[in-house]
Amino acid sequence: MKILGWLLFLVGTLVASAAGAKVPPSWVVFGVGAAVATAGAIVLRVHAARAAGAGDAGSGIRDLAGLRKGLDAIGVGISDAAASEGDDALKVAVEATILERMIPVIEARMILSQAHGVESYAKVFTPLAACERCLNRAWSALVDGHPPESRAQLVAAQAHLAIAQGAWPAV
Repeated sequence: MKILGWLLFLVGTLVASAAGAKVPPSWVVFGVGAAVATAGAIVLRVHAARAAGAGDAGSGIRDLAGLRKGLDAIGVGISDAAASEGDDALKVAVEATILERMIPVIEARMILSQAHGVESYAKVFTPLAACERCLNRAWSALVDGHPPESRAQLVAAQAHLAIAQGAWPAV
């Protein structure tokens, strides 16, 4: 279905472009090309919606409740990392939070967009992206030998996550 959508979109775009570039333009052929391209875009959109509705099979997050639990799990991971003692334990905890908690939520992000629209998606995932950047900075600071900066970034990550959690849409 995805290949059909791309094929229709590309062929329609090429036909419409060629017809529109002719002097004088062939408006009937242009209209047919535009219609075929639009049909391809619709097929691609339907395919994307079905894929998003199914969630990412590897992440285990398949619905809004799972996505919300994943968001809360990131907070637990950040708290666990902040409470860890020693640089090595801190690095392991930050890595685990990124790999095991943050990435599955990011991979399943379209579930929120499909359920509540782009505005709700942006309100949650904009601060969550800042949280992710802070976690990456925390890990980078640890690898570079700057644990105090890493802990400061964990505090910032927790603050961004709180904003994301507060922006979660009411059902």
